[in-house]
Amino acid sequence: MQALISLYDKSGIESLAPALVEAGYSLIASGGTAEALQQLGIDHTKVEDLTGFPSLFGGRVKTLHPAIHGPILADRSNPDHLSQLETQGWSAVDLVIVNLYPFDSDPGVELIDIGGPALVRAGAKNFASVTVVVDPNDYSWVLDHLATGTTIDERRRLAAKAFSYVSAYDARVSSWLEGDTAILPAHKVLHLTRTRELRYGENPHQPGAFYVEEGVQAGWGNAQWLGTEAPSYLNIFDADAAQHLLDRLGTEPACVIVKHGGPCGVASRDTIVDAYNEAFEGDPLSAFGGVVAINRPLTEELARAMLEHPKFDVLVAPGVIGQAHEIILERRRRSRIALFPGAPSTLGIRSVAGGYLMQPSDELEAAEEFRLVTSRRASALELADAWLAVAVAQAGASNTVTIVQDQAAVGVGQGQPSRVDASKIAVAKAGGKARGGAAASDAFFPFPDGLETLIDAGVTTVVAPSGSVKDDEIAAIAERAGVAFYFAPRRHFRH
Repeated sequence: MQALISLYDKSGIESLAPALVEAGYSLIASGGTAEALQQLGIDHTKVEDLTGFPSLFGGRVKTLHPAIHGPILADRSNPDHLSQLETQGWSAVDLVIVNLYPFDSDPGVELIDIGGPALVRAGAKNFASVTVVVDPNDYSWVLDHLATGTTIDERRRLAAKAFSYVSAYDARVSSWLEGDTAILPAHKVLHLTRTRELRYGENPHQPGAFYVEEGVQAGWGNAQWLGTEAPSYLNIFDADAAQHLLDRLGTEPACVIVKHGGPCGVASRDTIVDAYNEAFEGDPLSAFGGVVAINRPLTEELARAMLEHPKFDVLVAPGVIGQAHEIILERRRRSRIALFPGAPSTLGIRSVAGGYLMQPSDELEAAEEFRLVTSRRASALELADAWLAVAVAQAGASNTVTIVQDQAAVGVGQGQPSRVDASKIAVAKAGGKARGGAAASDAFFPFPDGLETLIDAGVTTVVAPSGSVKDDEIAAIAERAGVAFYFAPRRHFRH
């Protein structure tokens, strides 16, 4: 039996190689792998000793030779292939263990691996006879199967993983060569790996799974989930929505509560306990079964405060102090706690029939970019509330109108075909807390009725994008009512 080993990442070789030799394998190695085996004192044959050619062109050509690929690709069920092996004096290769140059570490021509992918493809193509391994995490599995051998189904699985590995590598090289640095490039290659099977999709009759882009280690792919029940499709979807809005809110202790993809509670306070309590009071009914995100580690004090309110499905936090999570999970065994490591915004991708829609993340403007169009100017606190109202509106499903009072969302009307209905819902949710508050709309008011609903409820500051043919009429209504009205520089639809 023969094993060919060609590794850039040589981690694990010190236990892998001796086990292969002990199991009866003769080792063939190339370049740096041969040097590593020599340092370990492990018998092996160098590639150049088989091919009769030295490593050429600075290592660009080492394994690209029939004496290497022939023993890998020969069909063991074909007598003619076996005869040719014998004629050439070659012994078949049964195990191919390869990993590639780390192209992402320093993209450039010299890190474009040619021989490695060729070896992987050859071994994977001949999975009927050859076991191909590209992931060091599979070494222990291979060692466990040395005595019994691998089955064809197991070799097929490893071959599929190998082709996927090379495909992702080629995609990264292709993207670099194309050199298109535009936000929306001419070609976008995604190579996704399923890392978690979910209980189901949006509904129990739909399967669901979580995928990460090959080579990307960030965000929800690195989140640690605490609790006895695995996260669902909607748990992750809502948790991401909550975390995305939370990331907008700055460094003060803050809390966001999301239900069905949209915010129903948002608050910033001096302590994280107060922030959670205020966010919950923003819409106590909707908060039941929602997702809570906080920007401070979970403390025992906060855990106990959360138990005083109806249950949440998921809590997202940057960390846990002590055993604070056990206080919650002991009482609410079906709740889940996600420790989220943070991640930058990514390109938004949605599927439609026959294609995909892509866009960059929607950027939120600063309050300084609002344009005052009334004689009344908002106070500093009112303007801060107005900015928060815009941030909450951006996170809601269009059409969205929001009301904020003292850095807490008190009324959110979202997902309405009519903007006046969104305004009415926001006012109804806010009740008396609307008076003196600041409101925002995710797009312009097409008619005065939405703005008039807010004015009648006592809102004193309103922000909305311009762009309606009735912009002047809208501003005049705010002026007559003594309301500070600002035009925002952009709209924030979210479907």
